[in-house]
Amino acid sequence: MLRGFVILIVAAAAASAQDAAPACLMTLNDAANAMTRTARSVCYPQYTADVVKFDNNPNCNIYATSYYATTCDPIVANYMKCTLKAAKLLKVNNTFDEAAFKATTLKNKCSTDAKFIAAYPPCKNSTMKYLHVSRFIFCLMQNTYGE
Repeated sequence: MLRGFVILIVAAAAASAQDAAPACLMTLNDAANAMTRTARSVCYPQYTADVVKFDNNPNCNIYATSYYATTCDPIVANYMKCTLKAAKLLKVNNTFDEAAFKATTLKNKCSTDAKFIAAYPPCKNSTMKYLHVSRFIFCLMQNTYGE
């Protein structure tokens, strides 16, 4: 999981180096970095064993073409839930607060981006069953801008 977040930061940094990067992409990069900081500082101490188990499973590389969501996502579900709660993106019924994500995390900078709008539903549906926010953001970046 930490390797996933580190790779996400590297991808975000590379994308942010592009001169004319769209505002939505830059905001997704910022969101990825913010989630990484939140997860590492607030949730990692409590869920270290889960993260290590995830990181040590070769099927759990979120950047691989053959990621095994049914096996891997449950391993870090509590870690992701903690991350979303700490970021104030978890509703009281333990579901993802999409409105807060779009308004506060993304600052509504993606709300008019046609590529983002098209990518959002399939990314959410394929990644958020177990609240895997890092996969969600990576999916949005990849399916919106190929990052």
